[in-house]
Amino acid sequence: MSMKTRIGVIVIALSAAISGVAAAAAAAENLYYIGGGWGQTRPNFDTAGTVSGIGTNFDSSDGSYKLYGGFKFHQSFSIEGTWINLGTFNSTAGSSAEMAGWGLSLVGYLPVSKELSLLGRIGEYRMRLKRNPLGTSDSSWSPSLGVGLQYTFNPNFSARAEFERVTKMGSNTTTIRTDANVYTLGLAYHF
Repeated sequence: MSMKTRIGVIVIALSAAISGVAAAAAAAENLYYIGGGWGQTRPNFDTAGTVSGIGTNFDSSDGSYKLYGGFKFHQSFSIEGTWINLGTFNSTAGSSAEMAGWGLSLVGYLPVSKELSLLGRIGEYRMRLKRNPLGTSDSSWSPSLGVGLQYTFNPNFSARAEFERVTKMGSNTTTIRTDANVYTLGLAYHF
């Protein structure tokens, strides 16, 4: 996706957020939220053409966590900013790959009942993949898609179960190329 396309998507999302503020403010719900999620990352490392010394056999999973905050500009949509740590993956060669970054997503909600909603997300992260012990790193724009469930306990608290696919992290020229599946459970406070 080109930089112009990315900027266009962000401008459209922000325009939708601004135009939806009046409608959302009229509703008697909390517009802002903060939360955190904990879970597991399962990467798919592309070891073909990998830089020598990084190894080709990595751990298959590691713990992950994320912190997020959002603005619900419409009953069915919110803009969400996220910081995510996907974990550290060790190779049999004694090296490792660390992945973390920040991102912006458009999150959509489809109510199933008063308390339960399906959610979907589309966004992009600025991910940093660091290779140790050499200390080289790559930062890349990494598209993401996700689905999940949100259960609302009351107007101030909700829980989420999510699956998210983060793609195109790293580079085989300096670190290692990977995509990752991220599974999280989280809690959010709405205000």
